Amino acid sequence: AMIEARVAKKDPEAIYFLGQKYFFGSLGLQKDMRKAVELYSEAAELGSAKALFSLGNAYELGGGFQQDEAKAAEFYAKAA
Repeated sequence: AMIEARVAKKDPEAIYFLGQKYFFGSLGLQKDMRKAVELYSEAAELGSAKALFSLGNAYELGGGFQQDEAKAAEFYAKAA
């Protein structure tokens, strides 16, 4: 409930945290790469460098969607 309240208030750290939980399928959440990428993207737009790095990682691995190494490199560069 606390994390949901912070996500609703557009807290980039909370959004990133929730994205991680979907990425790894933890805290009782079903693993959902698309949802994780959606949350990472939102957190990145709000200024989270960790979310940018995680987007790079997701595109490099390509789990659940199209692998794209060029896009991965772009996100890694933005996160640096």
